[in-house]
Amino acid sequence: MALSGRKVLVTGGSAGIGAAITHELSRQGAQVAVLARASERLDDIARETGARSIPADLREPDAVAHAVESAARELGGLDALVNNAGSFRLGQVHDGRYADWRDMVDLNVLGLLVASQTAVPFLTRSEIGQLINISSMSGRRVSGPATGVYAGTKHAVHAISEGLRSELHDRGIRVTVISPGMVLTNRGEYISDPALRETTARQHTEEGLDPADVATQVCYVLSAPPDVHLVEIALTSARQTP
Repeated sequence: MALSGRKVLVTGGSAGIGAAITHELSRQGAQVAVLARASERLDDIARETGARSIPADLREPDAVAHAVESAARELGGLDALVNNAGSFRLGQVHDGRYADWRDMVDLNVLGLLVASQTAVPFLTRSEIGQLINISSMSGRRVSGPATGVYAGTKHAVHAISEGLRSELHDRGIRVTVISPGMVLTNRGEYISDPALRETTARQHTEEGLDPADVATQVCYVLSAPPDVHLVEIALTSARQTP
């Protein structure tokens, strides 16, 4: 098992990409803690994989900091943090909803920042500290008017990751961005506009990556030799229209 004994915290690990990451890490022998809002899904993932369940809402900074510290205590340290939690809500600015914007900023940007800040001291004490930020192809380009705000938060993830890579270099912590295209997860169920939600669901079903394919890339990054620093992996389904 390639990752045997590796101590990894995954945020947003109760469903979709995060659940797939948790399953694959556990299969490869890692010790995993899963941070997500308290739910039956979180309990199920913990039961299925043997991962530690760390309930917390990524939109509450004090709770996130406490949860990361709890995960490190339960695992006996941290070798890696996978910042996977995020919010995907599409819509144009002129008729957009403030609540949707706030949710994406809180989860995609601020939650990532607080989790990373709290994890850094633990990662520094590891000889193989790694930080993986799950972004999106939308962090590399804006595909249309309805994706602008979401893409803005993912562009922020890229910029923050660049800063972290420089900031943490002397501490021996490698920072990698993984940027998937469309992934078959929630099929846009949280999108407010019904027509846009239906279109997104169809696109994800027809062209979306399997979450397990993203999980494979996470494990590939964690398995890289200590002297190899993977900066970014960008991937889409072969079925996704360029």
